Amino acid sequence: MIENLSEYLIGVAAGIRFRANFSIEDQLGKILDTILYAQDSYFNPKVFPRVANNVGQRIMYNSATDDKLSIDNSNFILEIQFGSKDGFNSSEYDEILKNFNDQIIQGVMSEFKIQQIIRIGLVNRYLFPLDDLAQSFVDKTIGETLEGVNDINLSFSKKMPVPEAFVKRDVNDYCNAIFNIIKKSDLDEIFMSIDYQLCYSPPLEKASHIKFAPFMDSAQSFVTNQYLPWLNTNYVEV
Repeated sequence: MIENLSEYLIGVAAGIRFRANFSIEDQLGKILDTILYAQDSYFNPKVFPRVANNVGQRIMYNSATDDKLSIDNSNFILEIQFGSKDGFNSSEYDEILKNFNDQIIQGVMSEFKIQQIIRIGLVNRYLFPLDDLAQSFVDKTIGETLEGVNDINLSFSKKMPVPEAFVKRDVNDYCNAIFNIIKKSDLDEIFMSIDYQLCYSPPLEKASHIKFAPFMDSAQSFVTNQYLPWLNTNYVEV
């Protein structure tokens, strides 16, 4: 039985999607400077020493750690990988997300008046180097009717009402959890990610109205109380 998912956590991603704002393209350089060079910046040039300039998009990244922060006219997306010598580790999970909220959402996005928030998302990425789990997933997903199948690339989602902390009148907000599972035939391991989203309907007026800390708690509750029991009950061999 798997008891501590953090032992298998290899990365995290956090993202904010908002209604396309094409005027932001003219401010991308200033936004990057604000993130990188603000006093006591957490996401400073040591974390992201390089910048890629694409049409309508800027990506701050670290080629040694594969960490990056992407910004375009409708998204802010932070992606962090754990385990590299010069990068973050999983024990810094809460600290990373706290600074994403403080510096990016409540800081930069509020300063640059990002509006009409469509959804926020948090992705936990896991790698289970467990041969029994990988084989169990193949056997119980494919069954016995298709022989010789050892590769799986599966995605499915679960829509849920918002937790009580987010309930508001006259809105139809909802949560969505997207499961992604990959098993490659030449590896005795299985990759899984849980993309937990809060979707706003109608869109949230301002970035400063995002309640990211309660959202993190809701995402963690889903992982602990629904995802882990699902995994242990259906696929982990006792």
